[in-house]
Amino acid sequence: MRGQFDRRVTTERFQGAPHTVANIRKLAVKAQLNYALRQLAEEIVGRLPSKDFLSEIGAVHYWVLGHTRYANDPRSVELVRSPAEVLARLEHHVDQLLEIARAGTPSAPWRPSLDCDDMTALLVALLLVLGREVQIMTVAFRDAFVRGQRQYSHVFVRVREPLTGQWIVLDPVAAEGAAKMLARVRAAHIWPIA
Repeated sequence: MRGQFDRRVTTERFQGAPHTVANIRKLAVKAQLNYALRQLAEEIVGRLPSKDFLSEIGAVHYWVLGHTRYANDPRSVELVRSPAEVLARLEHHVDQLLEIARAGTPSAPWRPSLDCDDMTALLVALLLVLGREVQIMTVAFRDAFVRGQRQYSHVFVRVREPLTGQWIVLDPVAAEGAAKMLARVRAAHIWPIA
């Protein structure tokens, strides 16, 4: 299968973490140009005090947790959706979602099914439009190598809280189980974004 790339989705055979991270980075960085994404970020954090960066980070993380659901990629295809594609899927429900965001309700009735790289792209983009410094982190839970290269099986976000300089792990797939997930990690790689 020949890989395809458009402005909102990449589909191709899995070619390893560096390739997937490059696609996530490209889609998330480009999403900063999408004003609708900025509007969504402002709706998510709009009731917080100015410069309460930790609460902003938490609000974005919990919004993604409450408005998406996890689902695997197709069996032999690496599917990476951009935040623009996720927003397009949500567009049908935008009035309902904005009302939910304004009311502070934690979850919408319909949620797009995303895997870890889709959720990572969405989180990275939302955090970038709010001016946060982010990194993508890939992890391996076992010692698997192909042609001498470690095989990573999961991806998530690290974001720097600007007042303390601390890096915070955001993993909507592991959610409240992030500490247990991190304890199982055999190897990790950090990919700077912005």
